[in-house]
Amino acid sequence: MIFRKSALVFGAALCIAAFSASAQEGAEFSACLDQASGVPWKMSECHKAEIGRWDPRLNAAYQTLLRRFKDKERAQLQQEQRAWLKHHLSETHRLAAQPDIGDAAFEVSESFELDDLIKRTLALEKLVNEK
Repeated sequence: MIFRKSALVFGAALCIAAFSASAQEGAEFSACLDQASGVPWKMSECHKAEIGRWDPRLNAAYQTLLRRFKDKERAQLQQEQRAWLKHHLSETHRLAAQPDIGDAAFEVSESFELDDLIKRTLALEKLVNEK
């Protein structure tokens, strides 16, 4: 019964995470997940590779904004980025350690990590394009 409940929670969490990030994920990531066929360590490799594609984009957008912004605007951006990073890391770790879903916790954590990274990257890139 506990396993069934865990599987349901895990499945729902993955669907939510996949739905929210699906529009932004590349074809390469989708193909990787398809090839992983639900094997956790293979899926983890897919997530790592996709994070490796998004992380430089986030850093580039952030650095661009830092160069453009001055004084209060720059300080506010730095404060927001630090707050985002603190929340991002703590939530990723919290999700990975959920005892009620067992082994599925790591997959839920990875899905959150990627989805959150995509959202933050797109928000920063939007600011770059507006300024």
